[in-house]
Amino acid sequence: MMRSLWSGVSGLQASQNFMDVVGNNVANVNTVGYKATRINFSDVLAQTLSGATGPQGALGGMNPIQIGLGTQVASTTRNFSQGSLKTTNITTNLAIQGNGFFIVSPDNGNTYYYTRGGDFTFDANGNLVTPTGNIVQGWLADNTTHIINTASTITGINIPQNMTVPAGVTKNVSIAGNLNGGQTIQTSELTPITPTLENFTGEINMNSIYNSNGNIIGVGQTTSIANVANSGNEVAGLYDINGNQIGSNWTVLVNNNPITLTGNPETLSDLANDLNSALSSYNVSVSVLNNKIQITNNTSNSVNLPPIGSSDPVLNSILSNLSEKNIPGNSTITSLPFFSKPGDAVAMSFDGGANYNTYIYGSGTQIDGITNDKGITSGSVRYFQTVDDLVKIISDDINGTTSGGTTINNATVSLNSSGEIQITPNPTESHLSYIGPVYSNNSNLATILGTLSGQVQPTGSTSQPFMADTYSTSIAVYDSLGNKHDITFNFAKINYNPSTNQTKWQWYATAPSSGSSIPTLTNASGQITFDSTGKLVGLTPPLAITANWNNGSSQQVINLHFGDLNTFDGLTQFSLPSQTSSLTQDGYAGGSLQNIIVNQNGVISGMFSNGKSYALGQVALATFSNNNGLLSRGNSLFEATANSGTPIVTTAGKGSAGTIIPSELEESNVDLGTEFTNMIIAERAYQANARTLSVSNTMLQSLLNIQ
Repeated sequence: MMRSLWSGVSGLQASQNFMDVVGNNVANVNTVGYKATRINFSDVLAQTLSGATGPQGALGGMNPIQIGLGTQVASTTRNFSQGSLKTTNITTNLAIQGNGFFIVSPDNGNTYYYTRGGDFTFDANGNLVTPTGNIVQGWLADNTTHIINTASTITGINIPQNMTVPAGVTKNVSIAGNLNGGQTIQTSELTPITPTLENFTGEINMNSIYNSNGNIIGVGQTTSIANVANSGNEVAGLYDINGNQIGSNWTVLVNNNPITLTGNPETLSDLANDLNSALSSYNVSVSVLNNKIQITNNTSNSVNLPPIGSSDPVLNSILSNLSEKNIPGNSTITSLPFFSKPGDAVAMSFDGGANYNTYIYGSGTQIDGITNDKGITSGSVRYFQTVDDLVKIISDDINGTTSGGTTINNATVSLNSSGEIQITPNPTESHLSYIGPVYSNNSNLATILGTLSGQVQPTGSTSQPFMADTYSTSIAVYDSLGNKHDITFNFAKINYNPSTNQTKWQWYATAPSSGSSIPTLTNASGQITFDSTGKLVGLTPPLAITANWNNGSSQQVINLHFGDLNTFDGLTQFSLPSQTSSLTQDGYAGGSLQNIIVNQNGVISGMFSNGKSYALGQVALATFSNNNGLLSRGNSLFEATANSGTPIVTTAGKGSAGTIIPSELEESNVDLGTEFTNMIIAERAYQANARTLSVSNTMLQSLLNIQ
């Protein structure tokens, strides 16, 4: 009878253990990386009442007679099946997809623990740690080569958050692209000895100058030179600044009313007299100054002119500068210029459009106009053949003088190192405030000078660049200290040989000053030759610039690669716009760590402020022959035992090890439906075993009650 009591007690204990396991599973339903445990039971050794006998003669064999003594816990088995993955968007959160464990250590590698929980973070010292401070183990990259040796002993992952990488000095520059072969220069004064555009000023004719797109401007390539129209020219048949001819039948309107024309044919002088009569009530006088109609205010008060125009669109455009304009006291305004034949000419105004100066390409006698009350010479006609000429005559007209010879505006007009005409006003001078629209019958020239028009800023106004070279491109290179320097490569077509059908280009490199440091470039020029197909066939050595930045960095040699000879893989010369298709260099600045990323192999890469990325380390994984042989140490950690087998340290994705999924965590694999079912089973088993005890007790009580 006592056996049944002990069997019932063992059943109660087993059911309680069952509930303990179920309760622990349910409690860890939200534990990262938790693996559910299953409890297994076995019966206790039974009491044998009689053994088994084999058959003997006519007597058959007999089975053993045994009475069980209850149950006991045989084992607890963990379910190491894959848990669901949850995205966290935290870079250092890692999950294992497949087999394997992360390796962590609390004591610099003397003791290793293993976990599926990948909720890692960096501590203050840059150690990658678990929530309880164990350091994640793996391999660190070599600081110089950034190579990870996974054959070496694992160590703690340590990535200081203030990590920096040194600069990489530029050693090679490669340029590929096209140089426009559509224009041919037979001769040029371009020399590589002093390779800045300023040094070429006054030496290169305007018909060898290019715009910033690499296209020749074409000044001087028209069929005739523009001539100034005088008072004897017939208005019909004259031209405007854009080369458009005035028609033969036209009227002039003042205040929207046609005026009487006295000349037949009407000359510029006649037109001035007719306008003078029509405007007699405005106390102004109209005259011809060089190639423009001029209106002068003869009073000390301002005069507002009425609308002035013409039925002819060309003449109307020329007179539009006079229409509805305000003339300050004792001042003048002028129309746009008239020409007797079209040609390369420019009209510019330095008082907001009131008065226009005329600049004609070619040689001629300079015709000076008058000086107004602001000290600005207006109505002048000047000739130019070079960029230097153009800069000088613009400076002369801006810095007009009073009758006493005193310079009023004192503005600076120069050609800067970028090939731009730059007009910088005197900070104390308020007269030069607005440059009027620029007109020219050469559209390229008008475009280049057009950016000068508008409000003059205190820092000055600049034109688009005049290029002595057909094309320029810049690239940033780095010195040994990581300082960035811009090098500009300029290309100019200098010669065409009709006997060989080969075209020669000059190239030169320049670098601007940086603060007080003036760089020195040697071997910074050379020549390039193309054949009639646009193929690169010649390069003058050495193609290696020696740069001294004079800022404390080391002297460096920059090897240039313009392409292989007799190929089209670098520079080419086709009749297409000049452009750069590839511009590369191998240097970089120093950088500080900005961010990290982890790939599926567990490689931790750093993203640095200089745009570079390097491998910094790699997380190790461990696999075991028998995962259920591991001993749980709490905090989601396991310890290897004799029955788990020796851990095999490896990388993610190698052998039986799974892959690492960054920015995700593996959730617990507890199935609540299964656990609730087990809970019911455990409860019923407990009730049944309690009933066993109750019945056994009743039977014992009945025995005790026998008299």
